Amino acid sequence: MDWLMDGEPHQTVISIVGMGGSGKTTLAANTYNNDDVKKHFDYCAWITISQAYELEDVLRSFIKEFHESRKETKLADLNSMNYRLLVKTLVNYLEKKRYLLVLDDIWDTNLLDEIKVSLKDGCIGSRIILTTRIEDVACYHLGGKHHHYYIQLLQNEEAWELLCKKAFTNCPNGSCPLELKSFAKELVGKCEGLPLAIAALGSLMYFKNMSQWNEIKNNVNWSPSSNPKLERMRSILLLSFNVLPYQLKHCFLYSSLFPEDY
Repeated sequence: MDWLMDGEPHQTVISIVGMGGSGKTTLAANTYNNDDVKKHFDYCAWITISQAYELEDVLRSFIKEFHESRKETKLADLNSMNYRLLVKTLVNYLEKKRYLLVLDDIWDTNLLDEIKVSLKDGCIGSRIILTTRIEDVACYHLGGKHHHYYIQLLQNEEAWELLCKKAFTNCPNGSCPLELKSFAKELVGKCEGLPLAIAALGSLMYFKNMSQWNEIKNNVNWSPSSNPKLERMRSILLLSFNVLPYQLKHCFLYSSLFPEDY
């Protein structure tokens, strides 16, 4: 928040960097949705990119999001505009405006090359937040100043607190029952501080008894691989799907028919 509102007139880029499931988007969202932050900027927009995108659709999303953040009513027909006209519209739209733009889940620098021309530094304190797991993306120079924030994995105490918050909310004081403590500590240790893995495991264990915990432990692939943290997280998430009731599995699979981030 200091980087967003420090009074620096030049456009500033803040890259939030970390592996999948480490909490990049959560951190960006908590900052973006802060009331003081929203009041500081004329326009705000949150755009999720991911690996598959159409450039013109991204530019249309920029304009729509900025437009909606001001609750303005009139908007030109963006669908009929080509790339050059969309860039011109966006540049004119943001002229002399202090804006905050979040680009969530950037996978390569090609997109940044293509949108750079539309995000000119007007020297009035605009800010761009990038979230990425790719170092080259995090270091890309969009102009102005640049800050990097590297997400660290959770320490043992933080990891334990997160597991308890997810798994034991129905217990007195939200504490782990004594008979489960050593077992739960062993399992949270296997997540190696990755927040998404811990949160998924905790939710999976909610209202489970000791025998069910043992079953979960035996069904998760804890063995080393080329990327053990992601492999374990994938295994935990797959198990979360496997324990869904039959009808919910169909609902979940139905959503896979839609494009990513639809």
